[in-house]
Amino acid sequence: MVRLIACDMDGTLLDSKKRMPPDFPEIMRELKRRRVMFAVASGRSYVTLKQQFKDYLDDIIFICDNGAYVVYKHDILSISLLPRELLKELILVCRSFNGKMLLCGKNGTYHEYFGSDDAEEEIANYYINQVIVDDVLKVKDDIFKIALYDEQGSEEHAGIILYNHFGNRINGQASGKYWMDIMNMGVNKGAALCAIQQKLSISKEESMVFGDYLNDYELLLAATESFAMENGHPECKKIAKYVAPSNDEQGVIKMIKKYVLI
Repeated sequence: MVRLIACDMDGTLLDSKKRMPPDFPEIMRELKRRRVMFAVASGRSYVTLKQQFKDYLDDIIFICDNGAYVVYKHDILSISLLPRELLKELILVCRSFNGKMLLCGKNGTYHEYFGSDDAEEEIANYYINQVIVDDVLKVKDDIFKIALYDEQGSEEHAGIILYNHFGNRINGQASGKYWMDIMNMGVNKGAALCAIQQKLSISKEESMVFGDYLNDYELLLAATESFAMENGHPECKKIAKYVAPSNDEQGVIKMIKKYVLI
């Protein structure tokens, strides 16, 4: 019996136009009635997610910033801050290959101007608490994650440079073709979900997860009932138990209805 569902946002729960499934309120009511917990597992910040799910703040577990910040019922369950010296080193290395960075912190998401209003509008779609600064090295906030944009490719370029420089000192995960999320080593959505499972006494076999990209890889390994999206990365499809219909076909909702709300 499924007791816990964890779901990625972009490319998974949201469609290509970043819209929530129209049946989501109905699904949440039924899951709550059946005492099935629901967790959002996203690279997005808590500030952004709690606005998107403002009607469910007491019902949803928030796995934010790829597991670096976890909140339930307004309480912080876990937090992983990048050490200041490591953060400085990361910024300097990313600058060396012209990588553009968003520093995701407790009080805001900080970045230097990306160079176009279109880029700024795109960032605002994901980070409602963005703050444009002259120099990210001067940011004083506690930082959980760097979201790195590399126009030469997250896997093919940035990932290789970062691994060659930092090795296992950081966890860099491709979250899109040009985007990479950088956290402390050991921080990922799957590790956060495992901690939640332990806290709630819910087993891997009682858990269902949905994801589409490489930053969902560990999440897909953390549950027996794992679904990679049809539109997802090939490596995610390899390890998932099932392949769900695409995000534009409301695959998450269809699979919850089929396997949980029967």
